[in-house]
Amino acid sequence: MNMYNDQGPSEDDIDRFSQDETGYCPHCNEEIWDDAAKCPACGNWLHDGTRHEDQAVRYFKNKFVVCIVIALLLGFFWSVTRLF
Repeated sequence: MNMYNDQGPSEDDIDRFSQDETGYCPHCNEEIWDDAAKCPACGNWLHDGTRHEDQAVRYFKNKFVVCIVIALLLGFFWSVTRLF
């Protein structure tokens, strides 16, 4: 029986240290230590390191930019058609 079952950092551990020392696993998006070689949540090896932006934040930023571009294009085409 292994009495030292490492579950990775707890929320208290993560809060105790600055955000600069943690990142997100590119495989499961769990918050982990930057210097971790293997994700404690999913068990995948981190060959390229951690990401420093949450996947959900990046997804919504990309969607927001796409919506703005579409709105600008629609406005441009609407104004061009009003001229003729």
